[in-house]
Amino acid sequence: MTLRVKFRISPRIIQSAAIAVLMASVAGCAGLSEFGGASSKNPYGEYLSARHAAAINEPKIAQKYFDKTLASDAKNPIVLERAFMSAIYAADMRRAVSLAGQIIKIAPDHRMARLVLALDDIRDGDYKQAQAQIGSAETGVFAALVGSLTQAWAAAGEGNREAALTKLKTFEGKPAFDLFRTYHTAEILDLLGDKAGAEKAYAEAMDASGATSIRIVQAYASFQSRQGEMDKGMATLKAFLALSPQHPLALADYNRLKSGKALRPLVSNASEGVAEALYGLGSALAQEPGSDLAVLYLRLAIWMRPDFNVAHTLLADTYEQKKLWADAIASYGRVSKSSALYPNSRIQAAIDLNHLDRQPEAIAMLKALAAEDPKSVEPYVALGDIYRAKENYAEAAAQYAHALQLAGSPQPSHWSLYYARGICKERLGKWADAEADLKLALKLSNDHPLVLNYLGYSWIEQGIHLEEALAMIEKAVELRPTDGFIVDSLGWAQYRLGDYAQSVQVLQRAVELEPSDSTINDHLGDAFWKVGRKIEARFQWSHALEMKPEEDRIKILKTKIQLGLEAGEAAEHHQPAARTGS
Repeated sequence: MTLRVKFRISPRIIQSAAIAVLMASVAGCAGLSEFGGASSKNPYGEYLSARHAAAINEPKIAQKYFDKTLASDAKNPIVLERAFMSAIYAADMRRAVSLAGQIIKIAPDHRMARLVLALDDIRDGDYKQAQAQIGSAETGVFAALVGSLTQAWAAAGEGNREAALTKLKTFEGKPAFDLFRTYHTAEILDLLGDKAGAEKAYAEAMDASGATSIRIVQAYASFQSRQGEMDKGMATLKAFLALSPQHPLALADYNRLKSGKALRPLVSNASEGVAEALYGLGSALAQEPGSDLAVLYLRLAIWMRPDFNVAHTLLADTYEQKKLWADAIASYGRVSKSSALYPNSRIQAAIDLNHLDRQPEAIAMLKALAAEDPKSVEPYVALGDIYRAKENYAEAAAQYAHALQLAGSPQPSHWSLYYARGICKERLGKWADAEADLKLALKLSNDHPLVLNYLGYSWIEQGIHLEEALAMIEKAVELRPTDGFIVDSLGWAQYRLGDYAQSVQVLQRAVELEPSDSTINDHLGDAFWKVGRKIEARFQWSHALEMKPEEDRIKILKTKIQLGLEAGEAAEHHQPAARTGS
């Protein structure tokens, strides 16, 4: 199990019903249907290269080849649109604006092109033209969502309070969008100096969100502090911290208020307001893992506000879901050093470097971060994780020990650290120390299934506390019935205790859950052999051998296949390790 230290920074301002509507509204924003079914007759290899680059998430390369294609076929609507979208994904907004201008000459009501042109107008302070751009876009749900938010903020940029509120009334009677309506109403009224109206709208947004949205909490606490109500602002943040005690943004704001300093507003102008809206859309879309549309809206948000640190972190998170580690690292690198999100962004960037097998860089980054803040626990946790993944258990244990020393007296939130250090100690053959850590982890975690599994399995391997151990693993399976590794632990425990028939049944289930795991298939082969199903046993061992097992298991598996279980056991020099689950 890899221990993660990140916070997912998200406003969570869209209810679940809204997400489906949002997906439907944007699904056609960049599709070929925007051009009335036109088809490309482009014969060039550049077009195919561009499509391939886009498919493998290389937007800069895709943009390059689409532009080459356009050099030969400048008015091809399909190529224009794909080049336009690639430019946004590649963060080349100057090119995106240029292409948007070309697109609307062919498709005047193209939604995304009109949006980009409107955003460009807002950046330039041309709020009337921005509203006109949105007004020329294709109507539908999109206009009631993205368009209305954009027009509302454009009107706010003009100082037109009534026009802005009228646009936001588009959401009235649509409960799924209540948070959008109340939150942006509050921000607009706050910006325009309507203190009473802003107070009422902020309170409504807090109520509608259950006070669980960090963006709304921050905005409301900021408003309260700027009205001279520092205590109320602190109370707002304190209530949120009771739910999320270590949230870096809430902690930073709380400490600032505690020092007697008011908070800055989240939105200071129309461009930042639109950025906030686009970020909210991106955050909702990001709930769909690896969403390309989330990337699109987050890119637009960052264009409107380049210093938008929460957008950079959420964009990085989205890239991580897609396993685009280099892109994630680049996004984390744009988080300001002054931001409360900076330490976490550095840690996550180091973890992503590790995914790219760039361990020396990752370790150097984490050590530098630890040097900057010697009292910070998280860099040492991340270092421990990296060393443990590389099976450097001694160094990993040392890092976890340092983290625990900094953390102070044991708290429930520390269970994973004791669990991780316990694994390292067990692998180092220091069972007494490992057992103490695992027992404490079990107590602090209130019987977490991973700890139940590991400690129970270890006891069974040593032939001690057998009944208690089996009960612990059974409980772990009850808590995580679809975790193939924990189910495997139960089956293997039954095998070790001589209940071979039951072991076969449980291990078959484990293989169904984790069919590509070599160890589980190996275990099932052993159980088959014990109940006399020797042909099936050899098949299962052969299957395990095909799955690239650890080097020291290859010889044992080959011996089992050729000579049977007994010969394999005689060749085995160590017992299989406990399965740690996911």
